[in-house]
Amino acid sequence: EVEIRVQDSGQNEEVIQDMKNVVKVLLKKFNKITSKKPQALVMFRDGVSEGQFTTVMARELMAIRAACKELQESYEPQITYIVVQKRHHTRFFPMDQNKYRNGNALAGTVVDQGINHPTEGDFYLLSHEGIQGTSRPCHYQVLWDDIKLTADQLEVLAYYLCHLYTRCTRSVSYPAPTYYSHLAADRARKHHDQLLEENLGKERAKHIIESAETKLMYFV
Repeated sequence: EVEIRVQDSGQNEEVIQDMKNVVKVLLKKFNKITSKKPQALVMFRDGVSEGQFTTVMARELMAIRAACKELQESYEPQITYIVVQKRHHTRFFPMDQNKYRNGNALAGTVVDQGINHPTEGDFYLLSHEGIQGTSRPCHYQVLWDDIKLTADQLEVLAYYLCHLYTRCTRSVSYPAPTYYSHLAADRARKHHDQLLEENLGKERAKHIIESAETKLMYFV
């Protein structure tokens, strides 16, 4: 399932607008299909710069908790909030023979000590086989963890999610939920731009995109 929200182009912060209603709708859909509520929520968040980690995490975490409270006052699932980054300059170069013929590190390579932050929970995961050029690992920043997952459990979870991307028979560089979010957002943006070209106005285009019953994940 997917929920689309048109973000204000003039906002300075990278906070997802209307996060509470987005989470509430998705939780209701999950409950309708499974007749259960999730005991834990793991969020892989993309598109956040390091300078806005605290602000974005605090606001979105509060919105998620508020959505759960509105569904049921006693409903307080455990939440783990992870930021995924690829825009960095860190690269891995194996010093032994544990590498591919082109010199790239093996898929599944994890670095969680040495070059990481001394106090914050973060790790680098190279989850794909680089075909051309030097592979770029993903940098995972664990900003909040109610579930109390160990470092190994988080790394394995992230790596396994990189194998669930339906367009590829091998592992990809991003966790599949993050990839799908990119595709759904790109599809919605194209529809939104087309509506604007038809002179429907920003508010009307925003309403059509956000209220559409179209299964955008179909296009994934």
